[in-house]
Amino acid sequence: MKLQAVSNRKLYIQIADQIRDLIQSGAAEPGRQLPSERDLAQDLGVSRPTVREALIALEVAGLIDIRVGVGAFVRGRNGGVEPLPEQNHSPIEVMQARCIIEPEVAALAARHIDTDQIAALNEILTHMRVETAAGRWPAASDQALHLTIADACASSVLREILSDLWKSRAEEVDQRFHTHLASIDELRRHIMVDHEAIVAAIERGDPDAARKAMTDHLRYVEAAMLSVWD
Repeated sequence: MKLQAVSNRKLYIQIADQIRDLIQSGAAEPGRQLPSERDLAQDLGVSRPTVREALIALEVAGLIDIRVGVGAFVRGRNGGVEPLPEQNHSPIEVMQARCIIEPEVAALAARHIDTDQIAALNEILTHMRVETAAGRWPAASDQALHLTIADACASSVLREILSDLWKSRAEEVDQRFHTHLASIDELRRHIMVDHEAIVAAIERGDPDAARKAMTDHLRYVEAAMLSVWD
């Protein structure tokens, strides 16, 4: 009896592999715009967000350029090509996990946070306001704020879980995904307002408000990750 090996490669990497083969075979010439996310999703029988992750993996590998609101374009042959980021987690799956965990962490932080941690959060917010006003994405401060909230939740287990999720956020595909999101002015401003609301609720010691503020924030970012880009 003959059996075929089962692939445990992530779906978005399998899709990226197919598109890479087309590019490297010359079927997709340098400078050519790839089909839209909608068309690729229909042809491959997968969701558009999965196609987007595949395209970002190809961008990380140096095979395409993504222009938010326009599309994906094959890079010239003189560009450096790297292996596909096989070991990266799915950015969308990481966000889904954060949506489950972080609202409860924020609620716990509202119950247990101390004055030093409140001061730290407000200092981080001050830096984020400056960066946002200057049109920049305060990535390091974003991480610091969320992990400071995790520090304040009084659960070392939850802190470790969130630390691991943020390590996944530091992977190339996730970083590139959020870089594209951060290029949208409205999104940067909205997230700044979200962070203000989260910290205000925690500082007031209001667990329900903190949970809702964090949920609203993460759902907004998740929706942006899933929205139409091309």
